[in-house]
Amino acid sequence: MAAVAGGLTPLRLDLRQLPAPEPMQRILDQLQTLPAGQLLLALTPLYPAPLLPILAQWGFVWYVHDAPGGGARIAICHASDRHLLDTPPAA
Repeated sequence: MAAVAGGLTPLRLDLRQLPAPEPMQRILDQLQTLPAGQLLLALTPLYPAPLLPILAQWGFVWYVHDAPGGGARIAICHASDRHLLDTPPAA
């Protein structure tokens, strides 16, 4: 696993095999303890539209796009660490 700009190895979650709403809940659970300077990368079975307003409300920023083979790939970090999203690592 490669380190991101902040130097920490991203936290990776593969949630593609989980039924809704488990992927969203697992991401939210991880974000409650995500330290500053850390990036969370998640693979989800669907585009995480319901998650995005919660991320904004909680003070996180994200980069999301379609993943090869279906689903989505989302990179999330604290708003103060938005530079970590400049070049999101491959999930």
